[in-house]
Amino acid sequence: MKGQVLSPRARVRIGATLIAAAAAAAYANSFGGAFQFDDIPAIVDNPTLHHLWPPSAPLTPPTGALTVSGRPLLNLSFALNYAISAYRTWSYHALNLAIHIAAALTLFGIVRRTLADRDEPLRRGVAADGKALVIALIWAVHPLTSESVTYIVQRAESLASLLYLLTLYGFIRSSRAGALQASAGGKQDVRPRGGGRIGRPEEGGAGQARSGLWLGLSVGACLLGTAVKEIVVSAPLAVLLYDRTFVAGGWASAWKARKTYYLCLAATWLPLVGMVASTGWNRGATSGFGVGISPLSYWLTQGEAMIRYLGLCFWPHPLAIDYGPTFAPRWLECVLCALVFAAFLGTAAGAVRGRPWAFLASLCFVILAPTSVIPGILQFVAEHRMYLPLAAVVSGAVLSIDVAARWFPAGRAKTTVLMGLLAVVLSGLGIATANRNRDYQDDLVLWLDDIAHRPQSALSQANVGQALLTRGRVAEAIPYCVQALVLDPMKPTPHYNLGLAYEHIDRLADAVREFALAAWINPKMVQAKYREGLLLTRLKRPAEAEPILREALAAEPEFAGARASLGVALSAEGRAREAIAEFEHSLRLDPRQPDVEFDLAIALASLGQVEEAMSHDSAAIRLRPDYGEARLNRGVFTAQSGKFAEALPDLEAASRLLPGSAEAHANLATDLDQMGRTPEAIAEYRRALQIRPSYPEAHYNLGNALLKNHDLAGARAEFLETLRLKPDFGAAREMLDRLALYPGGP
Repeated sequence: MKGQVLSPRARVRIGATLIAAAAAAAYANSFGGAFQFDDIPAIVDNPTLHHLWPPSAPLTPPTGALTVSGRPLLNLSFALNYAISAYRTWSYHALNLAIHIAAALTLFGIVRRTLADRDEPLRRGVAADGKALVIALIWAVHPLTSESVTYIVQRAESLASLLYLLTLYGFIRSSRAGALQASAGGKQDVRPRGGGRIGRPEEGGAGQARSGLWLGLSVGACLLGTAVKEIVVSAPLAVLLYDRTFVAGGWASAWKARKTYYLCLAATWLPLVGMVASTGWNRGATSGFGVGISPLSYWLTQGEAMIRYLGLCFWPHPLAIDYGPTFAPRWLECVLCALVFAAFLGTAAGAVRGRPWAFLASLCFVILAPTSVIPGILQFVAEHRMYLPLAAVVSGAVLSIDVAARWFPAGRAKTTVLMGLLAVVLSGLGIATANRNRDYQDDLVLWLDDIAHRPQSALSQANVGQALLTRGRVAEAIPYCVQALVLDPMKPTPHYNLGLAYEHIDRLADAVREFALAAWINPKMVQAKYREGLLLTRLKRPAEAEPILREALAAEPEFAGARASLGVALSAEGRAREAIAEFEHSLRLDPRQPDVEFDLAIALASLGQVEEAMSHDSAAIRLRPDYGEARLNRGVFTAQSGKFAEALPDLEAASRLLPGSAEAHANLATDLDQMGRTPEAIAEYRRALQIRPSYPEAHYNLGNALLKNHDLAGARAEFLETLRLKPDFGAAREMLDRLALYPGGP
């Protein structure tokens, strides 16, 4: 029928489908994105993700992986992804997109229920749904949300925002159910000011139960949000502002009607305090009062930050993961801070009076408050912080345009113009988001793009260096690492990356120095301490390595790599039993470590536990079939037990996999000799001596093989060379004495 209006349920279904489709289209090319920057410590190097049972493992995130530290639900979500696809990123991106779509749908529900007016005709509900749809669509495809969706680890922002929105949505649904109860029971109408379509009245008891369920959902979402990110701390205040503005009509009325509910919301701050405390109260020495930056200096940067955030909402280009230092002179910083503070005071005054516009502005301020008030040393501007505040800005912009449009004559032409404008805006935003997603496909592309727009960012320079290092382009990487330190010598990441570069070119002493500096600047940078200790063991300085590795483990007891390195240091100090305990602990944390299996085999063999050693060599080979050293060890142990034929495949594989190893060829030669294949043994001994001419044991064994082959002159020459290299080699002297009895002997 012409002019027929769709039912509310049909409009919701169509709107939800459009929102999900638009978000999926904008982020369709994000699934190939690689792990980036903070993804590495939070996901790739995070052993707590490897097991879902017992739940205490994924719900106890490591303190050194800053993004997940003190955020157990976030860590659990990554553990679920690891269980699905391990280190393949598709499932991580899929869940990120699902969270974003769910957040956009929740935003759609919040806006449409807030705008709808039950006392106006049905078509007014259509208008409310239309405006809510426009707001949710723009937010869903806006490029400023891309960092929180495409950058895997910033799920912290999107998931916390979803739970923040659900906290508010649960309250809104409860208030509507409460209004239904009042209507059905003939009580005084408690309808929200200017909002809330009410359908068929329900039984009073049913409405009360339904209201209670929605309030329970609200409190539950708020509680879960505290286990994802600290921004949820402001959710109770946001709900109270909404209640005063759109439902109760006054602060006292809101408190009186829902005192228990607000006390429950406030109670969620208690576990949040505990989770923040677990990070040392300063998120690994990166944020807090006492992290190396004065509160005043940081607060002055936030005026510029707020202006940048607002500008990016309306012109999201260029985007950057790191914006580097602020460039505004001190006087301009003061002016910008004064402007932002004045805006805050005006917003607060409007919120006190219950002005709807002030609610949207207040939402921006309260969400940004934790990161704007508490000093941080990593970034003064971060795009992901605007993920949820952007929803308030978009809502304000769309509603302002709607008000302005009422000044123009109504008609089909105006509708056509507005629809065309919306199509252009959505297309432009979606294309910009898809283009930004491409940057995340490759870490080098991403950070080079950052440098192109923010060349003074020390973090971006350092990460270009790291990206080049992972590609083996060490000579190109070092200048970027050095430039990062020129820009900011007190950032730990450039020191760490320069240490990696020096490690690649075997400047191990220089690498140790850089890792030590990184750990000194940020004592919670466990990875730097680990690499410092690891390299000290390689430099044959185990006594220095041990305390450093123990410091790393004190901060992160479940760090499998540090456990293994401590085991190596203890082995080098002759403390095999302690080393074995560390190796076994490391393997319990992460069973897929062939090197640790190999080191454990060596430690066990040193205590005479050969059978156990062979089992761990076999485990190393299962994990890495081309592990030449493990094949060599297993072959030697097998040959020592007299099973020469069984040892042969391992020893042949070792000589093939380790063509530059004199030991591999010499042990293969010995096994062949024991099997009576002396000519082949002689050839292998000669290969070993070509690799290492000063190998006295190989010379001696070659002499014995030549003697079996009746080459007395050759045997004498090898025994003499053995004594020249090792004068106290008694067996070689004894053989020479025996040869003296032969005709022509000495």
